[in-house]
Amino acid sequence: MAVIGYMRVSTHYQKFDSQYQALKDYGVDKIFKEYESGRKSFRNELNKALTILKPGDTFVIFKLDRLARGTKQLLGLLEEFDRRNIHFVSIENSIDTSTPMGRFFFTIMGAFAEMEAELIRERVLAGLSAAKKNGVILGRPPLVNQVNEALELYHNTDMPTEKISKRCGISTSTIYHHLRKEGVYRTKNTTDVLHSSKVLVSSGEKK
Repeated sequence: MAVIGYMRVSTHYQKFDSQYQALKDYGVDKIFKEYESGRKSFRNELNKALTILKPGDTFVIFKLDRLARGTKQLLGLLEEFDRRNIHFVSIENSIDTSTPMGRFFFTIMGAFAEMEAELIRERVLAGLSAAKKNGVILGRPPLVNQVNEALELYHNTDMPTEKISKRCGISTSTIYHHLRKEGVYRTKNTTDVLHSSKVLVSSGEKK
């Protein structure tokens, strides 16, 4: 079974010395090294290492922050290793998922990640509830000014609806929705027949 090592630094100015020596002392068969931020979910060298791993292989890192910078990201990788029957070792953290203590660590990590997600959800719901009680209108703000300007142009000019839509920054469907609320409906033949007729009548009245 292969033992694959992975080491990472954020910039080319940093050195791999301590990581490299620890991995060599552990006895890895192949080492992938990467110059990249640990917060990035997609890393070329990490993906290459993950690709060549087979069931029964061991994936070794110097310490946990070399693999991931967040609980969610780390847990996702650990779950992938577990699903693929790949052993995971973090030398500095004394973690080895081929041992009972290592598997216990994996379980604890999952519990903490689940608790973290639940706490975030509770905080969001509490914030929404408090906002509603304080009279805050949630969701996207209503396009009051744009709608009023669009309706004004529709009723008092001969500008086509499409141009009104572009000028006011709202969709034609939004304009027609508010026109329907006023009791103005489009005909089946064309979208602006009613509008055009109305403008002509208005012009005749002015004469």
